[in-house]
Order: sequence, then C-alpha cells, then structure tokens
Amino acid sequence: LAERAALVEDTRTIHPDTVKDLWDAQLWSILKPRRYGGLELDFGTVIDISEHIGRGCASTAWIYGNLISHDWMLPMWHAKAQETVWRDNPRALIASSLVTPAGRAKPVDGGFELSGRWPYCSGIDPSDWIMIGAMIDDEGPKRPLWLMVPRDQFEEIDTWQVMGLVGTGSRDVQCEAVYVADYMTLEPKETRGGPTPGTPHVPGLVYQLPVLGLFPHILVGPMVGIARGAYDDYVGEIRDRRSTANAAKLAEHTQIQMKVAEADALIKAARVLALDNIHEAERIVATGIQPDVITKVRWRRDGAYAAQNCVKAVQLLQSVIGAAGNFLSNPFQRRFRDIHAAGSQIQVIFDINGAEFGRVELGLDPVNKAI
Repeated sequence: LAERAALVEDTRTIHPDTVKDLWDAQLWSILKPRRYGGLELDFGTVIDISEHIGRGCASTAWIYGNLISHDWMLPMWHAKAQETVWRDNPRALIASSLVTPAGRAKPVDGGFELSGRWPYCSGIDPSDWIMIGAMIDDEGPKRPLWLMVPRDQFEEIDTWQVMGLVGTGSRDVQCEAVYVADYMTLEPKETRGGPTPGTPHVPGLVYQLPVLGLFPHILVGPMVGIARGAYDDYVGEIRDRRSTANAAKLAEHTQIQMKVAEADALIKAARVLALDNIHEAERIVATGIQPDVITKVRWRRDGAYAAQNCVKAVQLLQSVIGAAGNFLSNPFQRRFRDIHAAGSQIQVIFDINGAEFGRVELGLDPVNKAI
C-alpha cells in the first residue's frame, strides 16, 4: 500500500490491484451479513483494519472505511433493498453522500423522485451503488431520508482537486427526477439503536448499533492509521539522522524525545477511546435498550476528540522534522496533508461535536435531532 500511495494520489483513485487484494483477503466482507457471503464481524474490526491500511495509504483507508460502513448500514434497510443490491452481485460496493440538504425527495406513487447535487462521494470509483441523502419535499415539515440508487443514475462531476486525501476521488454527483422505490429508502431516525426495518431479515446485533452515534468512529480508524504511519516514518528516519547544521544526533535532543513521547500517547489514546465507545455500545444494544441521547453525543464527542488527537500527533512531529519533511519525496508530507484533510470532516470536528455534548449535558436539546 505504501508503495502504491504516490500513484493513488497521482491518479486520484484507489489502485485497482488494491481493490482486488482486499477481495482476495476477504477484507471487503468484514461487515457484510453472512447470508450474503460476508463475515459479519464486530464493529471494532473497522478500526483495526482501516488503521493498518492507513499506515500504508491514507486515501485507500478512507475509501475502505467509508465503503465498509455502508455494508454495515444496508442491513438496516428493508429486506427487499438488501436483496436488490446483493442477491445477484454479492460483491457490490456502495459509495455515499449523506448530505441531506443537497437533495430533494418528492413523494410519488410507490416511492420518491430524487433530484439534487451532492459533494464528497468518497470511493465512488470501485462502487456500484450510492447511498444518498435528501430532504423529503412534501407539504409536511422537512425531514431527512436516505436512499439507495444505482451509480449509473448519476452524472459525476470532477470537482476533487484538493491538497489532501487526493486519492479518494470524492467528486460531486447529480441527478434529476430519478425514481426510487419506497423499499430502497430509510429514515435516519430508524437507525438510532435497536431493531431496524432490516432486523427480521438480518438480526445480527452489529446492525442494531446507532449509526449517527458511532459514525465518527468509522473515520477514526483511518486517521489513527495515518498518524501511526507518520509516526513510524518519523521515528525510523530520526533515529539515525544528524543535523545538517552541526552534525548533532537528533535522537539525543530532549525536545524531539518529548514530541515523540506525546505523539505516541495521543495516537494510542485515540485508538483506545474509540474502541471503548464501540464496546460500550455493543453492551448496551445487547441488553435490548436503545442508547440515550446523552450517551450518543458523548460517543460523537469522543470520536471527534480521538480524531483530533491524531491531527495533533502529526503536527507535533512536523514541528521537529526539519526541512527534510518539506520534500515531496518524503512520504511524511503526504501524511501531513492527508491527516489535515481528514480532520476537517464535519463528523470529527471537535468544536461541533464538543459543543453538542455540552448542550445536552447542560440540559438543552441537541441541535442534531436525528441522533
């Protein structure tokens, strides 16, 4: 993966050999239901595997985490939606843009008419379907809806000219008046934790975890991997490097030793915090209880905090890497750009998720009603 990272960035897409490698190793199947040939492993596996992938290639890990999350979400849909996507093509992959204000879903006979333009469709290149978000456009109050739509129903617009996570190919898509059947839709409020419309078809507890409560953790896995990759690169280089100015061995500098110590602790803390929340969610769901709002906003706060730990860890190392880290031939500069691009995703911005926790903890209603 590390050897392919530069080419992934140059081509702005996941390497086709990597797509095949992930199928050969069954890694695309970790959260897919067993009834469709998947492994149906526990949710924490997403952290473990995307972290390891992220050590080699940030963009590949970001795509992997995103696409795998949709294998986790689709089993919450009606059984007919799952059959439509996976029955004849169990290797179908699903990209997404769940930016609901970007689309309109107008009710029509038997379903909805979908129109809009959506940004940030990460991992669209190897995907067959897109999980899309829209607001229901009727005479009632505006409310969000998720829809499953074949990729070929969208026009793809190449907007992804960026400085970080370049290889994710997260371009825009748009469509006009595309029909989507009722059974290919799901209201986000049905994924707050506990049984979903898909539970009779796929009853596994992993598919009863709250989507929005845990969603930041899907991004923490790749970010831990990016940070750990940057750390490994840095430590491996600095151990034997000497200062260009005075030939002093850099490893003997207390300032560098302290930065290395703090960066390592931040990365480890991020991973532990994310996995602890996931295990807590699994215990709660196993009792048949829906997690309450304060617990879910705490998980989101922790996910964002863990993610920003990873950003801070890379910033610490960048501050003591010297001019050598500025060369495009040094993979550290790519990891530096990638971690900052990842940290700007709204799901892991601490100012947003921290404030939401503070509101609820202090007795106010959450801003995000879907939680």
